[in-house]
Amino acid sequence: MLAELSDWFWQERLWFPEGLGWADLEDQDGRVYAKGRDLWAALPIALVFLIIRQIFERTVATPLASLLGVKETVRLKVPHNPSLESYYCKVTKNPTQSSVASLSKQTGYSERQVQRWFRRRRNQDRPSLLKKFREA
Repeated sequence: MLAELSDWFWQERLWFPEGLGWADLEDQDGRVYAKGRDLWAALPIALVFLIIRQIFERTVATPLASLLGVKETVRLKVPHNPSLESYYCKVTKNPTQSSVASLSKQTGYSERQVQRWFRRRRNQDRPSLLKKFREA
């Protein structure tokens, strides 16, 4: 079954235009084509870049940010409310006025409290200025 799946995936008609095939990519007449095994070199290089990035963010970017006065902003945590959280995750992050009214009836909050909850919840998802600085 695995062989059939491999044969189906590597069909020439899926990967090449009409009249070309895998045999056309074999080295000949002094022309050398890239091979699939050449892609394996990208994995260790990507891993090295990820490690270098982590080291840079911790040892260079964070002290530089504090030197330049970039501060970590403290965001207000929203109180846990399962019905508002499920609406936020499944429906929308910006409810309409009619949705706010129905959610306020479900939760016992006032409409203003529901709007404030959604605003604070959206702000929680935003990255801080320090995080943006470190990544940039």
